[in-house]
Amino acid sequence: MIQFEAFSKSYGKREIIARSDFSIEPNRISFFMGPNGSGKTTLIKCLTDLEQYQGNISFAGKSYSCIRQACLVVWDDCPFYNKLSGTANLEILSEGRADRITIDRIASGYLEREILKAKVRTYSYGQRKKLALALAAVIRPEILVMDEISNGLDYESRIRVRHELKTLSRSSTIILTGHQFSFYDGLVDDVFVFQDRRIVKYNPADNQPAKLEEIYHDEIYHPGAEASFESQNNHPAHGNTKHPHDRGAAAG
Repeated sequence: MIQFEAFSKSYGKREIIARSDFSIEPNRISFFMGPNGSGKTTLIKCLTDLEQYQGNISFAGKSYSCIRQACLVVWDDCPFYNKLSGTANLEILSEGRADRITIDRIASGYLEREILKAKVRTYSYGQRKKLALALAAVIRPEILVMDEISNGLDYESRIRVRHELKTLSRSSTIILTGHQFSFYDGLVDDVFVFQDRRIVKYNPADNQPAKLEEIYHDEIYHPGAEASFESQNNHPAHGNTKHPHDRGAAAG
């Protein structure tokens, strides 16, 4: 279980996430929902110690430093070593967890072998996203965090990713963010919403699953909501630097 206790995040006097208490259950797929600028990516950075925050985040009673190697984060922009091939990236970032034959077998299910041999700097946005998914399939981390994972994927890839995530959730705790609700409908187990700057778990009154778009409309949306979030959060992000090749950042 990942537990957030008295958790909040501010940049100076500007509050991004107000005090929130919630927990993420193991071996389930949790989806975090909120307007652009509400703090979803900031939450991930706090979770992985890339940002300072107030309160406490624990992983089955342990700090992130104790479980860092068990966590993989796939960012929306999927940073990799651009001067190396896709296969070389997978070999380096998997840190010996799989041999070359296994990596080639898994990766070829996401990208053609010729593409895997090419340098990542030549990859399209969608190809970089597929390479990140291949890395997740190779590592099979205990905690998998994916930011806007459906962006840039074609239809066939989306079907495969949904299947892979369901399979991974049997042994992994998966945290997702995104806006393409149709992709996540029927996939996620728990929904958390950014509501009035607090993070709360959505609990349907009748215990019946609802469409994510309906949840967003009922719990979050009001005219001008996104504009309000973006205008209030339009400021230089202190301590906001990603570390592309840190195991707690680009590759978890």
